[in-house]
Amino acid sequence: MDVAVNAGQPARMAFTYRVPSDMPVAAGQAVFVPFGPRVLQGIVLNEREPADAEGIRDITAIADDQPVLDAEHIALARWMSEHYLAPLWDCVAPCLPSGYGQKSVVMVSPVDVPPLLPVYPKDRKILSHLAAHGRVTLEALREAVGTVSMPTLQRLQAAGHLSFAQGLARPAGHMKMEQRVRPLRNPEALRAEAGHREADGRTSVAARILRLLAEEGEVTLTRARELGATPKHLGELADEGWLERRAEQVWRDPIAGRRFGSPGALQLSPDQQAVADYVAERPGETFLLHGVTGSGKTEVYLDLVARTLDAGKSAIVLVPEISLTPQAIRRYGERFGETLTVFHSGLNTGELFDQWHRVKAGHSRLVLGSRSAIFAPAQDLGLVVIDEEHEFSYKQSDPPPRYHARDAAAELSRLTGATLVLGSATPDIVTYHAAETGAISRVQLTERLQPSPDGEHQPGKLPRITVVDMREELRIGNRSVFSFALRRAVNLALAAGEQAILFVNRRGSARFILCRDCGFMPECPGCRVTMSLDMRESIHAKLVCHYCGRSRKLEDRCPRCDSPRYRPFGVGTQRIEMEAREQFPGARVARWDSDVAKRKGSHERIVRALEAGEIDIVVGTQMLAKGLDLPEMTVVGVVDADVGLGLPDYRAHERTFQLLSQVAGRAGRRERAGFVYFQTYQPESPPIVCAAEHDYRSFYEYEIAHRRIAAYPPFSRLLKLMYRNTNEEAALQEAARVAEEIRIARDAAGRWEPEVLGPTPSYIARLRGEYRFQLVLRGREPAHGLQGIRLGERWTVDVDPVSLL
Repeated sequence: MDVAVNAGQPARMAFTYRVPSDMPVAAGQAVFVPFGPRVLQGIVLNEREPADAEGIRDITAIADDQPVLDAEHIALARWMSEHYLAPLWDCVAPCLPSGYGQKSVVMVSPVDVPPLLPVYPKDRKILSHLAAHGRVTLEALREAVGTVSMPTLQRLQAAGHLSFAQGLARPAGHMKMEQRVRPLRNPEALRAEAGHREADGRTSVAARILRLLAEEGEVTLTRARELGATPKHLGELADEGWLERRAEQVWRDPIAGRRFGSPGALQLSPDQQAVADYVAERPGETFLLHGVTGSGKTEVYLDLVARTLDAGKSAIVLVPEISLTPQAIRRYGERFGETLTVFHSGLNTGELFDQWHRVKAGHSRLVLGSRSAIFAPAQDLGLVVIDEEHEFSYKQSDPPPRYHARDAAAELSRLTGATLVLGSATPDIVTYHAAETGAISRVQLTERLQPSPDGEHQPGKLPRITVVDMREELRIGNRSVFSFALRRAVNLALAAGEQAILFVNRRGSARFILCRDCGFMPECPGCRVTMSLDMRESIHAKLVCHYCGRSRKLEDRCPRCDSPRYRPFGVGTQRIEMEAREQFPGARVARWDSDVAKRKGSHERIVRALEAGEIDIVVGTQMLAKGLDLPEMTVVGVVDADVGLGLPDYRAHERTFQLLSQVAGRAGRRERAGFVYFQTYQPESPPIVCAAEHDYRSFYEYEIAHRRIAAYPPFSRLLKLMYRNTNEEAALQEAARVAEEIRIARDAAGRWEPEVLGPTPSYIARLRGEYRFQLVLRGREPAHGLQGIRLGERWTVDVDPVSLL
């Protein structure tokens, strides 16, 4: 049998094992297998018997009676490993329940720690730590005392001071069990027995327990203990036949207890109905649903989900960010609450573990979540919807596999025969090109809609977008971060009881600090990037690196030349929040970025406050730009529309256009008109011009012409290789070696591709103390260029990267 083994090494192949004759094993089952001197966890991938069994070792034991993976997810994992050049186990793991994997660990235990510790400093540290903490993992021991070699452990074991052995860590995911007490007699009998015990003067605790069971029926053990119940009391009552103790599984459901309102009948507009009918009549196909912001794409999704569930099948709906899920949960929960399951990174391991099993058992047939929800074990999958399919957050960056959820969904849909719907107002250029060339089907919603009180839809208007040339603002003396037009619009909205968004796609208070005399800019010592100003502390401003988290106090004067002209430049969300409070006194201002939304449930609390009208102005980053539907939001101000335009990445203009179009789409989604202001120093830039005119087609034609000339996707595929090392010269030498080997192998085979670009320093040339150099392979199948090329563990491979930065 072929087995994917959790060996902790980058193996892209399965390992072959023999099945003992008395061990029934099926594909998809979890097993334990010998691997060198260790016993490791694995997943059986097929039931193929090896042609030559000589030297092949037996499977040690079955870990789970029932298969955890079906044939479709086994095939999906194999495809991901091959397509993304990723370790096979890393591709199997996302399909398993959260916390299911068991890592191989070495446990180190004290045996006889001498009172007089050895003279060697390392030995002293090891034995002192074991004496203080007892049995620990080798990983924890190394974190505490530094490098610990196996020869050192062997020497100390031979001396009788410690012992060590290999084992498997306990899975982090497991069922939660609750101890309960259940009555075995009717309430009248329980009350009568309690009365007899009280009359006889016997223990009052037993009488209280009996009365509790008579009044409340089955209770938790915790509730019984509140009345003084001990194991002795409960044991005696159980022996007499009055009650029994039992364990019951508790389902950890993140949306349990949530009350969903009544949605009313789903009424589609004629255009929406036509789109839904067209998709439903062509099961198993892939569709691009291109609809302007506010055109009702979600209503089409809801209709398609309802049809899928009515047919007895399951559906998966992906949203790009955790920030979208509060409103999405409500929309889908109102209609499909009983069968809805949620997957996203904000859930803990236990919640994800239970949700996986609910879906696997068929109790939940609608999965809603972010990127990783595509791997949920939906039974008889009939529909996959990817909302805002253009979003970069659908691409996994680290750890491997560096998959794109859109591509994984396409492969899963192919394997299961499910319909795939890719929805967006600003589709990915590659996706739109696929629709243009007929590779996938395209359906369109060209008109914005607004719901009326009777549930019908009536035509709505797209927001009016004004491009503000900030060069002109400077000429007329406006030094504020807000243009005169934006300030006037926000004040009018506040006076009318409406809401406004102030959007800036950068955290912190300032982009960088600069000395105007010597030009000094403080850089992170571990990363070759300038540090941002953080004003969250009320007493001291800090300089912060948003990549490694390093921070330090901001100096009053330039550290290099002692000049007092050491000032912040640029703006971030913190600065805009402070400016908004000053410019619009009395307004209730809130900030929404990843700095303030780290705690569980924070996104939902912010959305709830916005919907309740408790926030007048919300300042935030791209979290605001995706899918929010707020009736009172009428003004959107993009404080710095130029952020990202000048980045050295082939998708910089596409990303800017998408971000501007999406954030503009938050304004005027009901009967009130929407007004949007793009503040820019480059008003003639095509992404800004096309976004201001709501003209996706013109932007596509501009961008696809550039891609065709430069041979970027969709006219080629890319593969990004990155090497990192603490030594800059060594990093460059290794990157140059691999680049040369790829070129030589390509030329020797008589091929003209892949084209090898680099090596060059990465956009962030040094990160967390490591220098980084990258190569880009470009061609029809760039991964073929890596055949036979030796790559070490410091290399990362990103197939079809969404960014070259």
